[in-house]
Amino acid sequence: MSAINNALSLNDKLHAHLSAGYPGFYIQSSEEARVDRILTLAATNLQLHLMEWNLAYGWVDFRTKQPRTEATQTELAYCLPVLADEDLSRKLIVIKDAKAALENQPLAIARLKQLLNRIQRHHRGECAVVLVAESLFIAPQIEAQITLLPLPLPGREEIIEQIESFADEQNLIIPQALLPRLAATCSGLSEEEIRQVLSMVQHPHPELNEAALGLIHYEKEQIIAKSGVLEMVKVGETASDIGGLENLKQWLKRRAEIFRRLDEAEGAGVTAPKGVLIAGMPGCGKSLTAKAAAHLFQLPLLRLDIGSLLGKYVGESEHNMRRALTMAESVSPCILWIDELEKAFVGMGSGEGSEVSSRLFGYFLTWMQEKTGAVFVIATANNISALPAELLRKGRFDEVFYVGFPNAKERSAILGIHLRQDWGQLTEQQQQTLTALCRDYSGADIQNAVGEARESAFLDGQPLTHEEIERAIRATVPLRETLREQVGKYEVLFEKLKLKPASRVDGLSIAQMIQLADSPNPVRRKEVACHLECPDDLLEKLSTDTDLEVRLSVYRNPNCTERLLASSLSKDKKAPDFDMSIYRLSCVHPRAPMDLLASELGKWDGSDYIQEEALLACSHLSDEVKLTLFNKSKSHQTRMDICRQSTLSVELQGQLIDTLWDARLSQTCVQFILLIANPVLDPSYHKKIASHNTVQIIDALICLENLTSEAQMVILADGLHFLKLAKNPNINQHVQLSLLLQALPESDAQSVLDALKPGSTSVFFYNIIYSHPFQDSHFEEVYLELSQNPNLSADAVRVLVAFERNDENSSIMLNLASNPSLPKHWQLEFANSNNHWLKTRLASNPKLQDAARARLQEQGIESTDSSSDTSGTTLGAGVFESMARAAVSGSVGNIFGGATMFQGGLFPSWFNGDKS
Repeated sequence: MSAINNALSLNDKLHAHLSAGYPGFYIQSSEEARVDRILTLAATNLQLHLMEWNLAYGWVDFRTKQPRTEATQTELAYCLPVLADEDLSRKLIVIKDAKAALENQPLAIARLKQLLNRIQRHHRGECAVVLVAESLFIAPQIEAQITLLPLPLPGREEIIEQIESFADEQNLIIPQALLPRLAATCSGLSEEEIRQVLSMVQHPHPELNEAALGLIHYEKEQIIAKSGVLEMVKVGETASDIGGLENLKQWLKRRAEIFRRLDEAEGAGVTAPKGVLIAGMPGCGKSLTAKAAAHLFQLPLLRLDIGSLLGKYVGESEHNMRRALTMAESVSPCILWIDELEKAFVGMGSGEGSEVSSRLFGYFLTWMQEKTGAVFVIATANNISALPAELLRKGRFDEVFYVGFPNAKERSAILGIHLRQDWGQLTEQQQQTLTALCRDYSGADIQNAVGEARESAFLDGQPLTHEEIERAIRATVPLRETLREQVGKYEVLFEKLKLKPASRVDGLSIAQMIQLADSPNPVRRKEVACHLECPDDLLEKLSTDTDLEVRLSVYRNPNCTERLLASSLSKDKKAPDFDMSIYRLSCVHPRAPMDLLASELGKWDGSDYIQEEALLACSHLSDEVKLTLFNKSKSHQTRMDICRQSTLSVELQGQLIDTLWDARLSQTCVQFILLIANPVLDPSYHKKIASHNTVQIIDALICLENLTSEAQMVILADGLHFLKLAKNPNINQHVQLSLLLQALPESDAQSVLDALKPGSTSVFFYNIIYSHPFQDSHFEEVYLELSQNPNLSADAVRVLVAFERNDENSSIMLNLASNPSLPKHWQLEFANSNNHWLKTRLASNPKLQDAARARLQEQGIESTDSSSDTSGTTLGAGVFESMARAAVSGSVGNIFGGATMFQGGLFPSWFNGDKS
């Protein structure tokens, strides 16, 4: 069995070395019981007598560990002379705690050396000294006489053997299906540690199950963590948690497939993957990739802490590294994550490494080249210049990847990951804005900004908004800004070394841009200046380029820095290096500082040297800048364009109304009409505009579909716009009735209104209306327009029917018959009428009720279901443009059919009361 084979292997080595005259051996192990068992087997096979010394009691009985004498001095230096009178033939002298006994103990080392010399002179081949310690320490004075005999942790077969033996002894039931997984879980532990974890789970789980495996795995994490150099990392991250790095993720997926089919791969001549080195900027996803790789490979992740690797004592660092790598191999298959690899080899890249770094580097290279365990190494490094070139060549790692700052597509993906469902609630434009704001940000910078935004929203008791996220991003100082010079050097180095990029880059990479920025070819430099991912430091460098087109390209770049724009806007116009074209580009740039732009416009005399049209195209302009431009511009077109803008804030709308209010020029009237026609005009301004004394302004207001009730009442009160109000299909019930009753004296109108109240009847209702026939043809025009109103109220219908009760062939009655708002009972009245034409028009009503349809069918009249347009006329953008042109020529009134303005009777007592 493997345990015996292991012992026989050590026995063979001892026998071979003893025969060759080797006097001393060193076994590095913390498993004293296992070492004793192996040495006992070796001594039996070689017929040697075992003697043991330890630091606690001096010379002890090897089997019982009891002191052989009552020694007052247990130090090795004082115990070795006892052997001077001993016959060393057929002796195997075991010295435990060897490192503590010999380190900084020159007398002990000297006397041990004399013992080894004596063995070599007189007892060669029949006596040997075995040094045993957890850590390796071989003094230079005895180095030539000591042979290192490694004792690896138990292998898979040994672990299974020990588990089965324990199960038999302790009556622990282990299902056969769980045995391989249990052995894998116990890999990397010593024999005693395996026994401890099995004993721990035995009581709560007399029959091993999944819960017991989980408990063993947890205990294993604690045991490995106690080593101080390795840590088992719990992995919850997946490849989908990484925004971008598509090249690296695809490469890892392919290597994971090989690992999962390792036996097949080896049969096909494919070597097991060794590992990958990921170098790049801090906070750009290197550590996250290591964790996601563990999920891809479905293997445990061990993290090697380089900081704890470096010890303060001679040989301690090498021992720690050897111990970590040995443990990793014993846990294999696994992923070994070596974070910040360059710290272990400080100065090696420049030839200034210490002796410790050199030894660590040599051991690590040898292990990478010759390791036999299925350990996939993921090494990460920030400063690749600190790594020796030998580490970057093929054969050490399968591939070396460079991770840079995320590009636009990757930044969008990172924002989506950290914002989760909130990202989908943002508009495409908002997503693009946030992505652009994060340029030069690392993934960690973006994560931090989102965290700040969430924290702020939580403390304010508000949901997370686009504005909150944008504010947090702007407040974050990106890593590229903090480490500008260092980052630039790294990027140049990565390009020089031709490392494989972890990201898929469309076009130029940052490193390529850095190189092309110094190209003697201005076309190449212009290409960099135009690139949306061009870093700020390169843009600032190219802003002073000798070629004008390159400089202009910098200011055309949407990501041109605010610092450059501010410098251009504040430059003295009389300076010899002042460039008007750059100044104009700075004015219209979306990132131009608004306060400085407002200051510049404040000095402007209205001349056209600023590109007004381009400036207006910028949706980012502040209210202050827009108002200044509106007030100072001498261009009628510019002022009209401002009034048309869909980005006018409510406050700016009010300021523009105040500015245009008292103007008398026809052009100003056009501007006012365009402002009224703007769909973004806030309805709260309707009432104020309704009090204006310019007919064209009121005409434009009346046409609004969303005209407020308050504004309708103000317009109605002046008595000049009855017909125009009647043309608006959205006037309210009160206005409809007032327009219908305008021809009646106020007292009669009030009587009619009282009769219209629910539950009220009035014998005078029809008599009052009948006694006041139309006094003017214009009244009939108003009624005719109202009869087509698709939102006509039931009371208005009743009044119109009363006016026309003796003339069923009138246009008003025919309009009512086809009006979709005609109430059900009136439809039945019309269906029972003797007027064929009235019933024919009723049959075309799109909202014809079933009862009325049935009555018509009884009379042989079929409904046509044709919905003629009875909605009236609403003014679109084209009509408003016509109004604007007409206003210039003073003929706006003609658009409304030359209607005469009435001074009509109104009913303030009714409108001011509660007439619901």
